[in-house]
Amino acid sequence: MIEIRVGEFAEKLGVHRNTVRNWIKNGTLRATSTVAKKYFIQLEDLRRFCRFQSIPESVFTQLAQWDVESLPVKEETMNINTTSAPELRTIGIRDNLLRADPQWADVCLTCGSCASACPISGVDGLDPRKIVRMVVLGRTKEVVDSNWTWKCTLCGKCEEACPMNVELVKLFRRIRGLREREKVPGPLHKGVLMALRRGNNLGIPKSEFVDLLVEVGEELAEECCPGFATPVDVQGANLLVTVNSKEPFGEPDDMKFWWKIFHAAGESWTIPSENWEGVNWGLFTGDDEAMRIMVGRLVDNMYRLEAKKLVLPE
Repeated sequence: MIEIRVGEFAEKLGVHRNTVRNWIKNGTLRATSTVAKKYFIQLEDLRRFCRFQSIPESVFTQLAQWDVESLPVKEETMNINTTSAPELRTIGIRDNLLRADPQWADVCLTCGSCASACPISGVDGLDPRKIVRMVVLGRTKEVVDSNWTWKCTLCGKCEEACPMNVELVKLFRRIRGLREREKVPGPLHKGVLMALRRGNNLGIPKSEFVDLLVEVGEELAEECCPGFATPVDVQGANLLVTVNSKEPFGEPDDMKFWWKIFHAAGESWTIPSENWEGVNWGLFTGDDEAMRIMVGRLVDNMYRLEAKKLVLPE
């Protein structure tokens, strides 16, 4: 196993460091992140990568010399006067919960690229760069109490623009997760609670949902798809299709677009009669436990109906 820095590795291969980052990000180069923006790479993975990229054997040989297990251990002896040594202090666990993984904290250049890319930068003073600096400076309570991260759509443009690959979306979601659930913006919090209780964000009862599916299916059969019938709770279908609850609630005709495609393709598909919500608001509120429960229910539907693939149109 070798340990690399992106810059040194890129220089060795004669490419830009962002090229190496992209290789790691998309899985072309298998690497495990360590401290100080370093990565571990198994020698077999490195050899496979070099062959795939047609990198000369001589270069691989040079890179293999970075094997951490073969590095000599430097031993030093120091004369320490124990009688005059100061008493060691116990610092304890750091209480900054937003920096569980500090790798990104020391690389922010405060360049403002994130603020330039953000589509709502400046709205009510929102500035992604300031959020990062507040976290780095330990102003956790201020940033958690602020409404800045709740205006963010988690689109990720700031993260894509960042020259140092700071994981901004992950940071903003972590900030949301630290807020007390009762103080989460009303519609989002109510949607999560409703999804946990009734299986969808808007609380549509099962009987009404099934009746609507049947009715919309009959309309589609009359309009353009003779013989069409909405498949509900069909066993052994190829696709299990989820639904955004806003469609059956206010825009039921929007469901027809996907159904027309499935019908024309002769696809085998079905919609579950319960826990069919396709938008997981636990993701947007930073509620990992709620997100886990909702994902688990979809998985349960997959097993219950013996579906092979899951479709999330949203």
